[in-house]
Amino acid sequence: MNTPTQYMTGIRFAKCVLLLVIPLLLVTTSTGCINQLAGLLYVIKGHKVAPKFQGLEGKRVAVLCLSDASAYGPDTLTYTVSKHVGIKIAQGVKNVEVVGPGKIESWIDENGWKESKVVALGKGVKADMVIVIEIGSYSIHEGATMYKGNADLTVTVYDIKKNGQISFADGPDLFSFPENGRPAVQTSDRQFESFYLARLTEHISKLFVPYDKMESFADDAMMN
Repeated sequence: MNTPTQYMTGIRFAKCVLLLVIPLLLVTTSTGCINQLAGLLYVIKGHKVAPKFQGLEGKRVAVLCLSDASAYGPDTLTYTVSKHVGIKIAQGVKNVEVVGPGKIESWIDENGWKESKVVALGKGVKADMVIVIEIGSYSIHEGATMYKGNADLTVTVYDIKKNGQISFADGPDLFSFPENGRPAVQTSDRQFESFYLARLTEHISKLFVPYDKMESFADDAMMN
């Protein structure tokens, strides 16, 4: 029977093996090798990373995304980010209730939006917490022949039960992905934007939802 000390030694050895093997696998574009990498990462399990903010459990939460374009009305970017971050929070936080994005848009259509109205919005949709995601700049192109997503993010959580007190703030933070870009000949604007927004919403949700560090690394390796 293995002792706890032997078990921990085995874990450390596995990590060392990964550090040696991963660079070798990443230098190839073979799908088979990338799949081997993903499988290898699952040798080490249970590496859950706690989110930066853990105050959403048991709360009714509204998620609002704003951008320069959304100041002139609803836009696809902010709706997509709000919706998918809300879904990830609903799936990953215990006993949380997430307000549907349609209800938030309806309230804003009727009442307008200013930052000073965050408490009124929260009360209007019966939320305990309002998460405001601000995207200061956004692009998916790096030059004429390369795709690379870039977004300046600021995320703020307001406690409506405490008259809008800020419970958590993160950013400004520049999220770029993939690190080395992707040649434009390999995809289209629509395909790449869908790919990038999936990573962007996952990046934001990690502020609030526990995640497996090894699983996240495997996903990034397969998508780069």
